[in-house]
Amino acid sequence: MAKVRPKKHAPHTDMTAMTDVAFLLLTFFIMTATFKSNDAEITTPTSISQIKVPDDKIMVISIDKAGKVFFGVDAQPTRAAMLDNIGQAKGITFTDAEKAKFALQSSFGLPLNQLKPWLNMPKEQMSQVKQPGIPVDSTGASELADWVYAARKADSQLRIALKGDNLSKFPAFKDVLANLQSQNINKFNLITGSEQAPAGYTND
Repeated sequence: MAKVRPKKHAPHTDMTAMTDVAFLLLTFFIMTATFKSNDAEITTPTSISQIKVPDDKIMVISIDKAGKVFFGVDAQPTRAAMLDNIGQAKGITFTDAEKAKFALQSSFGLPLNQLKPWLNMPKEQMSQVKQPGIPVDSTGASELADWVYAARKADSQLRIALKGDNLSKFPAFKDVLANLQSQNINKFNLITGSEQAPAGYTND
């Protein structure tokens, strides 16, 4: 008598769980990815100060190792208002699209006459532009002073922080100070890296 063998079925693998994991990973990487910004690469000197620079309502003036000056404020609405202010002061009209693009820039380092062409570039090209820095000189009446004024007009509560590369030269820093002092600004924060305080040190 012949044996009855059970019918064989092709193995079935449930891919549902693996698909769920793949989409979860994809979502994670999209949500956590950071895109390349125009921020200058700056290595700050270190200090033992334990005072933290505030996270909001702050404008940051950065000086890179070549002495180029970059400028930024933290809030997007303030950036757009700041652009409006400097446009009115200099007789430059910015479109809504240009304002929207500018509001996304945490920092920039371009002369005013190069700003509009830069804002009209595709986003991919904007990040490739080597920014020459905001014009600053020792007269205290350069474009940096105009930007500081425009930013404070947009938000009078903005605090000022200076962030200098540890290889930047003192004359660049001195020119920045001259532009702040021309507007009676003598109080600001210095951004540094943290360093272990010696034993017994206190902030008192």
